[in-house]
Amino acid sequence: MKGILYFVFGAAIGALAALLFAPKSGTELRGDIQQRANIDLQRLQQSYEQGMAEMNKKMEQIQAQLKKNEKVSQELVEELKADEGVVAETPA
Repeated sequence: MKGILYFVFGAAIGALAALLFAPKSGTELRGDIQQRANIDLQRLQQSYEQGMAEMNKKMEQIQAQLKKNEKVSQELVEELKADEGVVAETPA
């Protein structure tokens, strides 16, 4: 019981000291925190948008390369089919 009483007394002294030595009022402090949170949120949104733009650019590059590879693969398949036809027609 005595420990709880000391704890409550210490908490009250700490709260009083915090109020006396606080450089800003609660309203000012909350406003500063809100302003800082808004700035950080804007920075986060900008970083997210920049990251998404970079990712989209990379995806477009990958898709273009895949299309190019697909075209080359189709050409190779056609050449192989043509070569097989020539080999099959050649007398042994």
